[in-house]
Amino acid sequence: MAVEGRLRAHRSRIGCALVAAAAALTGCAGPAGTTTTASAAPFTIGGVTVTVRAESHDGHLRVLADLRPEQPGFHLYSLTLPNGGIDGIGIPTRIRAEGGLRATGPATTDAKQRVLRPAGLDVSLPVYEDGRVTLELPVRRLEDTESARVFLTYGACSETAGCLPPVRDHEVTLRLGSAG
Repeated sequence: MAVEGRLRAHRSRIGCALVAAAAALTGCAGPAGTTTTASAAPFTIGGVTVTVRAESHDGHLRVLADLRPEQPGFHLYSLTLPNGGIDGIGIPTRIRAEGGLRATGPATTDAKQRVLRPAGLDVSLPVYEDGRVTLELPVRRLEDTESARVFLTYGACSETAGCLPPVRDHEVTLRLGSAG
């Protein structure tokens, strides 16, 4: 019984997200009818910690990517930053899906945007406020596929401490399980 109690406490601490690998089989339900259908292990590259998952909500499938700069004062570049940056400065945040998933619309976020003016540069860059930024990409699942590839591009900068190494097209595999 003591083991069972510890297990329950452990599960409540880690939440549904850490058991998402089994979600395709168990239907791990989240808030308001959201079901995690696939999840990849978190990783940290370019000074940013990232988690990627696919969720179904009210019959709509989406890929969610949570990005959080590890250092305070660093900001992720905006989805609205042009592909070449501004005057060649900055790397836009991008997410795309291939393999078993296809985008049905553009990526969005509800993160608040602000302007970053790096010290010593005469440029204003659109970035997100401090903290986690969640990207949402609406997708549809292709039949007869058990996995999908998600590609992330991002960079983080500070007004006073420079920029972290950019990440371009980092591939994350999501195991979707059988389409049946």
